[in-house]
Amino acid sequence: MKICKTISELIEWRNESETRNIGFVPTMGALHQGHLSLVEESKISCEKTVVSIFVNELQFSPEEDFDQYPRAIESDLDALKTLKVDMVFLPNAKEMYNEEFSVVVNELTIAQKLEGASRPGFFSGVTTVVSKLFNLVRPSHAFFGQKDIQQLAIITKMVKDLNYNINVIGCETIREIGGLAMSSRNKYLSNREKEEASILYQALKLGKKLLLDQASIHHIKTEMEKLIIKNKKIKIDYLSVAQLSTFEELEGPVDHKKFKIVISGAVLINDVRLIDNILI
Repeated sequence: MKICKTISELIEWRNESETRNIGFVPTMGALHQGHLSLVEESKISCEKTVVSIFVNELQFSPEEDFDQYPRAIESDLDALKTLKVDMVFLPNAKEMYNEEFSVVVNELTIAQKLEGASRPGFFSGVTTVVSKLFNLVRPSHAFFGQKDIQQLAIITKMVKDLNYNINVIGCETIREIGGLAMSSRNKYLSNREKEEASILYQALKLGKKLLLDQASIHHIKTEMEKLIIKNKKIKIDYLSVAQLSTFEELEGPVDHKKFKIVISGAVLINDVRLIDNILI
């Protein structure tokens, strides 16, 4: 497994690659089975697989957990080596952003909603770093988890609008035993807190059942909220029932056969922010 810490090393490796069929999995490290499932998908579909590990400060607001964000480089590299990843890109901040850096990439519609509204600047940081990584790695395929469904939609739109010749592949959310979506931030939680946080997934499943029963959107959100707030430790940031293609909130009873729907939510448990969704 080749490890490249500089852009020049990455470009040299990429230029020497004999195939266009390269899968790419961008990560911020602290890898869990969700990340590794993306790598496994790439290994199935592509001749070579590249993984990046870079904790991107540009997508953190000043009050968020950039300094505390889990970092586990040695175990990450061991896991990727076991999966026989071809190359790992492991840059530092100075390598990715020079002192005069001043250009960012913004998506102007989907990124204004939900996560974008709750975390101003977040998606700008994501699209900027991913576009830079795409330019460097030049993959044929890029793999993202459906847990971050809004991010997946924005990256897919960026690839289309900026004419990247890349197939963006969304992969199924991997869950812990109790249903909690796997996330690097789960490491902040105790086992008890993980069990309690799984109420978000239970609420999403309840929302799906009510939607399929043709309940009104207001009733769906109300019942989801009632279920979650039974645990006073959990605070709701948002609950959403939206059209997947636009992330526009739906109203009234909805015919789920007309278009794809995403039921999503964000909650905080002891100040740890968790997101999840279900697609219909």
